[in-house]
Amino acid sequence: MADEVLFILASLESLDENERGEWTSETESLLATISLTVGLGSLWRFPRLAYQNGGSAFLIPYSACMILFGFPMLYLEMMLGQYSSQGPSTLFGHFIPALQGLGWTMAFISFTVGVYYCVIVAWSFLYLFASIAGQTSVWGKCNNAWNDVYCVDAEAMKECKLRDPTKPIAFNGSCFASVVEEMKTPYDQYFTNVITRRSDGIDTYGGINWATLFALTVIWLLVALTIMKGYVYLGKTAYVVSVAPYVIVAIVFCRAVTLEGAIAGVLYYFGKPDFRTLLYHETWSAALIQVCFTLNIGYGGIIMIASYNRRHNNCYRDAWITVVAVVLMSIIGGVVVFATLGFVSQQLHKPLHGIVSSGLSIVFVAYLEAMHEMPYPSIWSTPFFATLFFLGFGSVMGRSFHNTSYFEPTSGFFWFTLFDEFCASTSICLVVSLEAFMLMHVYGFQNIHKMIIDLFGERPKGELAKFGPHSRLWECCWKFIIPAIGLMHSLFTMLQKDPMVENYSRRDQFPQWALVIGRFLKLLPLLPIPVFFLVNLAKWKMKKLPLMTLFLIPRPFEPPPAPKDIEDESDTSISRSTEETSAAASPPLPYASSSTLSRAKTPYIPSITLGRAKTPFIG
Repeated sequence: MADEVLFILASLESLDENERGEWTSETESLLATISLTVGLGSLWRFPRLAYQNGGSAFLIPYSACMILFGFPMLYLEMMLGQYSSQGPSTLFGHFIPALQGLGWTMAFISFTVGVYYCVIVAWSFLYLFASIAGQTSVWGKCNNAWNDVYCVDAEAMKECKLRDPTKPIAFNGSCFASVVEEMKTPYDQYFTNVITRRSDGIDTYGGINWATLFALTVIWLLVALTIMKGYVYLGKTAYVVSVAPYVIVAIVFCRAVTLEGAIAGVLYYFGKPDFRTLLYHETWSAALIQVCFTLNIGYGGIIMIASYNRRHNNCYRDAWITVVAVVLMSIIGGVVVFATLGFVSQQLHKPLHGIVSSGLSIVFVAYLEAMHEMPYPSIWSTPFFATLFFLGFGSVMGRSFHNTSYFEPTSGFFWFTLFDEFCASTSICLVVSLEAFMLMHVYGFQNIHKMIIDLFGERPKGELAKFGPHSRLWECCWKFIIPAIGLMHSLFTMLQKDPMVENYSRRDQFPQWALVIGRFLKLLPLLPIPVFFLVNLAKWKMKKLPLMTLFLIPRPFEPPPAPKDIEDESDTSISRSTEETSAAASPPLPYASSSTLSRAKTPYIPSITLGRAKTPFIG
C-alpha cells in the first residue's frame, strides 16, 4: 500500500529526464523578470487607474498593497521556483496532491487574461505600422475621413485665441466662447474610429475589424515562434525589452513636462488628489489587482522564470529590484500621461477628468499628444510604439496561443472592456491567498524557513534581520495578511456594483447577458482546482488507497546531493521507504529537489509522512 502511494506521488511530479537548463547569468534572470513585470500594466493600466481613482490618491492603496501583498508574494514565488526548479503545474502537486490544480489555475488565469491582453499589443502594432507608413502627419488633423464636426484641431484653437481671446473655442469652422461637451481631439477620434472602429454597443456586431484581425494574427504567429525557442530566446531578448522602455519613456517624459499646461496635469496627479476615492472599496480593489497584474504574482510566470535561476541566486535582491523598476515606470508613466492631459485640457478648455472618450484610450491619446509637440514627431512615434509593442509582446509570450476572435468585430472594443473588468478580478487574489495559506498552514512555515536558510544562511542579528530575507514581517504577511486581504477582496468583488462601459462620451451599462458572461469569467479560472482534485480522487479510488493519503504532505525540498549518491540511493529508495512506513520511529527520507530527480538515472521516490507536527523536521 505504501509503495503504491509513493509511486502515485512520484508520478505527480512529471519531471523531465533531461537536466533543466539555467540562465547564463544573474543579470539575464533579473532582466527576464523585469521584462515580464514592467509591461503595459505600468505604461497603460496604471495611469488609467490613477485617472479613474483620484489621481495621486491612488498611490496610497497602491503602495500599501505593494508592500503588504505584492512584494512578499513576489519574493515567495521567486524563492519557490528557484529552490525547486519546477514550474507551477508540477510544483504545487509536491506540497499536497489534493491541491495540484492550483498550478493549473494559474495557467488558466494567464490564459483568460491573455485573451484580451494581446489586443492592446495589437493596437500598439497598428500604431507602429502607421508610424512606419508615415501617417503621423494626419493624426493631429481634423480633415480626415474618420473625423467628424466635434474634432478639435489645436491650430484652429490657436487661431481663434489670437483672433478673439474671449472666443478661444474652435468648432465647426467658427469660434465660440463656451465649450461643446462632445468635442474630442483628433488623436482620440483616431483611436475610436480607426484603431478600434467601435460599434454602438456589445450587442451590435458591426462586421469584422480587419486591421485588428491582421494584427492579432501576426502577433500570435510571433508568439508561437518565440515559445518554440524556449527560455533561452526570452533571456536574450530581455536585454532589449527591459531596458529600451526606460530610455524612450524618459525622452517623452522630458518633453511632456515642458508642455503648456503640463503643470496643471502634474498637480492634478500629485498635488490635488481626490481622497474621497479612498472611502470606496473599488479603489482598493483596483490597486490590489494592479499589484498582482504588474508583478505577475498568481499567474505562474514568476515561478517559471525563477525555476531557471541558479540555486543560490539572490532572489530577495531581485525581488526588490523588480518592485522598484515596476513602481518607477508606473510613476513616470503616470507623470507623462497627466502632464499631457494638462496640455490637452488647456487646449480644449475642459476639466482633466473629461477630455478622453474612455480610460482605455488614455495612453494612446496622451502619448501621441506629447510626441506631436516634439520636433519630428514621426521619428519619436516609431520607437515609442515599437517599445510599447515589445513591452506587451514580452508579457504575452508567457500566455497561451488561443482564439481571439471575440475582438475582431467592431464590437470587440466592448468585449475587451468586459474581459478587462471581470477576468482575474476575483480569481487572481483568491488564488494568491490560497497559495499563501497552503504554503504557510499546510506545508508549514518551518519548511519554507528551511528554504530561506539554505538560500541565504542563518538569520542574522541586528537591524538586517528586520528587513532582510528572514524578516518576521514577511512571515506575518504570508501567514495572516495576504490570506485575509485576498479573501476580503474576493467577497467585496462579488458584492460590488456591476461595472459600466465607457462608450464615447457616455457611460452605459452592460446588457444582462454580458454581465452573466462576466460573472462566469470571474470564477472560470478556479475550475482546475476541483477538476484536479476529482481526477486525483479517482486515481486514489482505483488504487484502493485510503482517501486520507490524498492529503499526505511530502518532506520538504532538500539541496541535491552528489550525483553518485543519488544513483546509489535511488536503487534502494523503495525498500527503505517501505521500512520507514512500518517503523514509526525511523525518520523519513528528505524530499529531493527537481534538479536531483532530473539528474538521477533511476526515478527517485520520495517518502512521505502524515501531518507536520507529529513528525520532527529532519534538516
